[in-house]
Amino acid sequence: MPRLLTDENIFPALVRNLRSRGYDVKDIRESGLSGASDEAIMRLALREERTLITFDKHFADILRYPPSSHYGVVLIRVHPPVAEDVWYALENFCDKFDMSSLRGALVVVERTGFRVRRTP
Repeated sequence: MPRLLTDENIFPALVRNLRSRGYDVKDIRESGLSGASDEAIMRLALREERTLITFDKHFADILRYPPSSHYGVVLIRVHPPVAEDVWYALENFCDKFDMSSLRGALVVVERTGFRVRRTP
């Protein structure tokens, strides 16, 4: 099961829900990195071999963060970002995707589905 890192823009209830499903989740707020730069957050994810879950579309920039260079980024694109809708979309993704294959993937999770991008 992948190790996850949730960005500070992820609802605490979502973190609790992921943990209740058995995921090893580290919340960026628990690391003392609230307000940290994108680079510092990605360094932590790399150092701890964690997949980043975020609403921050900067992490989807494949020139800056090529999917092959990290342990995975899950970008949530649910608008408006109502907690229940976000959880539904993320839960749907977790149920349908082989979570052990997140390394090297950029996943965009939307209300009704998700898409995966990898670089060679």
